[in-house]
Order: sequence, then structure tokens, then C-alpha cells
Amino acid sequence: MKRMRLLVAVLIAWLFFFYNIERLSRFVDITAVTYTFVPAMAIVTVLTPGLRRIPAWVHVIAPIPVFLIVETLLKDELWGAYLALTVTEVCAIVLTTILARKVSMGISEFESAVANITIGQIDNPPGPFSAGQGEIYRQVRRARDHQRPLTLMALRVEEESIQVALDRMVQEAQQAMMKQYVLSGVTKTICNELEDYNIIAKRNDHFLILLPEVTPDRLPDLTRQLRKAVSEQVGVTLQVGTASLPENAITFEGLVEKAEEKMAAEPKSFLRPQWPTAQRMPPSALSE
Repeated sequence: MKRMRLLVAVLIAWLFFFYNIERLSRFVDITAVTYTFVPAMAIVTVLTPGLRRIPAWVHVIAPIPVFLIVETLLKDELWGAYLALTVTEVCAIVLTTILARKVSMGISEFESAVANITIGQIDNPPGPFSAGQGEIYRQVRRARDHQRPLTLMALRVEEESIQVALDRMVQEAQQAMMKQYVLSGVTKTICNELEDYNIIAKRNDHFLILLPEVTPDRLPDLTRQLRKAVSEQVGVTLQVGTASLPENAITFEGLVEKAEEKMAAEPKSFLRPQWPTAQRMPPSALSE
């Protein structure tokens, strides 16, 4: 953000200087075409994101022939005694285009950061609890009616470990935004570690994960897998609570209550988690 503020300030200062250059030197007589062309290039560059995709040298050089053609058509002198003025005007256009391009790229980086902070960066983000409740309820009823194993897991990120992660992120961002960034990273990691048929929903400040066909004896390994993946890839610590059908409850509401109760009662770890590395966790062992 500081860099973008600086670029905007430099662009404004340059335009202020350019429009007062004739007051500083009586030998400079900027043409009306240049006075129109310079702000036009700044406006077009900032308001046209697609220009950032073309090479910088093309973006900077392409306006010059257009400027010279327009000057010639309007019968303005370009060469001879006016060559120094023409070079000055061309340099002004080039400098303005470069500064405006840098400002445009800074805006693009900011937009990209905002997009990454939101949960929209995930291909299949979990829906809110109200949206996934119906499907979770049907799965609980199916498992109960057909005597099949099923487990509901309540999971949330420890507030203390979120603060640890924030210490390594962009310090200028607001804590609320960065918390969403961490939670979206946790969501993405969980989605990658679990199977496609698992159902993930976000409820208040935690997640509910439905694990069809998962028996209680498989939960310790699965919990360790999720803790390790989230710690290595996001840098936060998880609190986990589970409830299995029919061992802990036989209704949807009972499973949710039991899993959340165990999650809240789990002792918090104050150990500093590993900061995310480039290593990827092994493929999920759920299918074994």
C-alpha cells in the first residue's frame, strides 16, 4: 500500500510540474496537443487494465507516432528550431505513461490481494451452514436408516495461532481481513486433504465436516493428517471435536452439539506452529 500511495503521489506531483513548466521557463512553449495528450495517456492507462498485459516498451513507444501524426496534421512545427521542444514533449508523454502504468499495476496487485483474501480463491468453497444443513441431515438419516458408520467433525482455528500467522503476513492489512485470509487458506487445505464426497460447511467461526463411511477408529489418523497439513501450509493450529453415529448421538442436532462441545473443550496448544512451506502433504489416506 505504501508503494502505491507513493506512485500516486509521484504521478500527481509530475502532472502538477508539467502543467506549470511554462511558468518556470519562458523558453518552453508546450503545444495544446501535448497538454491534451499527457492527461489522456494517464487516464487511459489507469482505466484500461488490459494494457498491463502488453509489453511495457510497446505501451510506452506506441503513443509517440500517434502524437507526432496529430501534431503534423494540426500544422504544429516539429523539427528544426522546434526539435528540442518536440523531444521535451515526447519525454513528457513517455514519463507520464510509465508512471501511470506503474500506478495501474499497483492497483492490479491490490485487487489481486483483495481477491486472495476472500474465500472466492477456492474452486469449491464450503457453503454456509444454512445451505449445507439439509444435505448433512439427509446423510445422517441415510446412515442411521441403513446402519452405516458416519462421523461429524467440528473444527475451528485457534485465535492465538491466527495471531501467530498474522505476524508473518502483511502488517498493514486490517486484522479482520487477514483473519479471512487465514480461514480461506484453512478451507482450501481441508478441501484438498478430504475426499470429494465429504461435506464441508462453515458455521459461525468454525467448520463442520461430514465424513460418510468414516468409523471412530479412523479419526485419530485423520485428525493428525488435518492438523499437520493446516500447520505446514497455513501456519495455524486446529481445535477438533468429533461425534460419531450411533456412538455419540443418533440425530443431526445431537451430532452437531456433541462435536462442538468436544471442540470447545479441547485444550489449546500454545506451541508455535510451523510456518507454511512449499511442501505438499501426501495424498489423502481416506481412500485406503
